[in-house]
Amino acid sequence: MKKIFLLEDDFSLNETIKEMLEDSGFVVDTFYNGQKAFDNILADYTLYILDINVPNINGISILEKLKTINPNAKVLIISANINIDQIIEAYNKGCDDYLKKPFDIQELKLKIEKYTNTLNIETLGKNIYFDMSKKSLIKDEKDIYLTKSEKNLLFLLLDNRGEKISHHQIEEFIYDGVVKSSNAIRTLMKRLRQKLPENLIKNSIDEGYFIEK
Repeated sequence: MKKIFLLEDDFSLNETIKEMLEDSGFVVDTFYNGQKAFDNILADYTLYILDINVPNINGISILEKLKTINPNAKVLIISANINIDQIIEAYNKGCDDYLKKPFDIQELKLKIEKYTNTLNIETLGKNIYFDMSKKSLIKDEKDIYLTKSEKNLLFLLLDNRGEKISHHQIEEFIYDGVVKSSNAIRTLMKRLRQKLPENLIKNSIDEGYFIEK
């Protein structure tokens, strides 16, 4: 699930962006106040959209804090500010793109798609990651062969990272609702685990599996 962190103090623009994002299938957490945004920064968002000139704490300070939490976070700055020194500062502190107000909402949508489409990658360990769009496992820049069931199982676990996946969910998602024995699911899980970092997939106390956030 792709989540967007939006800081914009103009209520009307905030609501317009939020509506556009939700219509595109994103989950959006919105903030109008820099202090509130600062207090709620987490590292689990697909993209951060930050206005610079907002009440209490400006977007540059929030960008700076964010990069200490998640250096790889993708950040889009939106601002009416034409101060070139402040724009340079934003880039120096790690923003990925800048969009000057006023802008067409479709222009913003294109920029958002640029970063969210390239961010559909789940890091699993050192030099190993899973491309959620292609359902491909890459290790040391080489493709690791996965069967269709293994691909779908890994996708299911990563798409629900941090949450328990039950045997029933596996049957529904991978086998189109066909009932499978516990042994068959354990065998599939064992094959997948052999291709992944040790202890990446964990057993739940009750029957099920999960990958930690």
